[in-house]
Amino acid sequence: MDCKIVKKSAFDILEKVETHSVVGGANVRSIPDFWERAKTDGTEDCLWNIAEDKTFIFGVCYGEEDEKGNFEYSIAVQCASDAVAPEGYRKNTVPECTWAVFPCHGGMPTAIQNLWGRIFKEYFPTSEYKPTGEMEIEAYVDGDASASDYYSEIWIPVCKK
Repeated sequence: MDCKIVKKSAFDILEKVETHSVVGGANVRSIPDFWERAKTDGTEDCLWNIAEDKTFIFGVCYGEEDEKGNFEYSIAVQCASDAVAPEGYRKNTVPECTWAVFPCHGGMPTAIQNLWGRIFKEYFPTSEYKPTGEMEIEAYVDGDASASDYYSEIWIPVCKK
């Protein structure tokens, strides 16, 4: 499985956050719905307008789900340290850490959902690394996300086992 281990400095993000549930696999439907709404309700435009680095728009999954199966997921961009979050958004800092970066090729959401499964079934059981559990990032380039040659990445913070 293709993976690069990369040390990244801390960086600031501007994000729109929603709570999603893993109960009954609801997140497999609700997160793509969140992205579709973001395309039409001005969220993506707002984020791109504030983005300092326009390489990626991120899907950020925060830590483990709570006792009810809920977790925070955001759509975000890297922003300047002095950026001000508009109403309904928040600014956050992604800490410096070591990331396992997995390239993903194919149309969304199927390609990224399939890669998530492979990472935890194929990569981590045999790797010298384990996920830290603090957050995970899906990094998407601008373009036709449904295209068979669409490129994205999954970033997972890791430490040695």
